Amino acid sequence: MGLVSRHLRLLFLGTALVVAAFSTGIEFLFFLAYLMVAIGLGSWLYARRGLRDVRADYRVLNPRTHVGEVLQAIYRIENGDRWGKPWIECWNESTLPASLPGRVIGVPARSTRQWLAKVTLTRRGSYRLGALRVRTGDPFGLFQSEMTVGTATNVVVFPEVVALPHWRLPPSPIDGTARANRRYEAATPLVGGVRPYVHGDSINRIHWLSSARHGELHVKEFDLEQAADLWIALDLDRGVHAGIGNEASVETAVTIAASVAMRTLSDNRAVAMTASARRIVVHQPDRGPRVEQKLLHLLANVQADGHESLAEVITATLPQLRRGMTLCLITGSTDRAWVRGLSALRRRGVAALVILLDRSSFISSEADDHARAELAAVRHALAEYDIEHRLVRRGDDIAEAIGGRVRTRG
Repeated sequence: MGLVSRHLRLLFLGTALVVAAFSTGIEFLFFLAYLMVAIGLGSWLYARRGLRDVRADYRVLNPRTHVGEVLQAIYRIENGDRWGKPWIECWNESTLPASLPGRVIGVPARSTRQWLAKVTLTRRGSYRLGALRVRTGDPFGLFQSEMTVGTATNVVVFPEVVALPHWRLPPSPIDGTARANRRYEAATPLVGGVRPYVHGDSINRIHWLSSARHGELHVKEFDLEQAADLWIALDLDRGVHAGIGNEASVETAVTIAASVAMRTLSDNRAVAMTASARRIVVHQPDRGPRVEQKLLHLLANVQADGHESLAEVITATLPQLRRGMTLCLITGSTDRAWVRGLSALRRRGVAALVILLDRSSFISSEADDHARAELAAVRHALAEYDIEHRLVRRGDDIAEAIGGRVRTRG
């Protein structure tokens, strides 16, 4: 609109000068009219050839990256003309929350300029970085010349992955670490440590050297076999999440799911996932880099727009859980109905870990009495069924909250 206005003003001024010159016969007015015509024609020709023999391109160095990291792209402008280009503007239109910065540069004759553009990514998702647009114009700003080069680039921003140095899956009821009245002959050979003997431990689990050193019976604790699967259930029911932007509980839940999945895959364990968004998405247990990319792509795009209750999601997931698996449930729900659904897992030889989000903390810093009572009730229900859980509030250090050495049971 600004360029059109300038053209209209120029046309009006030129017409007025011509009319005044022919009406009065004053030579100076004829001079001004000719000068204006010359400037207009010269500016148009200058802008028209401004991008002649100019080639441009850009390349995104990391189109797959994570929240908090820096998106980088290399831009290149080549001027093959014998005349220099005093100014050339380059930019991309994109759907990124903060796009890559454009630049205005001058390119000498028969030379090349290139630079690195950066922008910090603050929101997960799939975005589109448009083709490169190049523009120049005359010194008076009367005319412009523009071209579009290259093709659009898809950029995927994965959720942040937090390092979990102390993360450890809860023991399976069949791996030799749980107190039991039955004796299970099948056990993993991976010894993780020792602990004092308790009633119900198998006699063949006693570690005699430690018992002699401590003066009392100690039994071996076993880690899960490296073949054991982890099944992550991510609750995306819109009714159990709160907050806005990067401070929303759904962002914390997605970050936790990504961190736990990547940590487990790095241990050469298979990972499966159920995400109960608008459409329930299920990935079967698998391992390796291909699975890592599939899960990260899923978590980059999910939103808290589901409508299935957590109890229904658990009921649908239970038949797929095999003996020796671990179910990691990430939710902000305080409806105790889903807790009863987990009670049958131990009898089936499936371990469970609940990562419970304090939904009220994502709304305000001070929770009301009703919210505190609901949270306490669901934690008490988990403790009744001896289901291990971790509590995460807004602003908590995720690595410490879910991967710390202290485990919460009530």
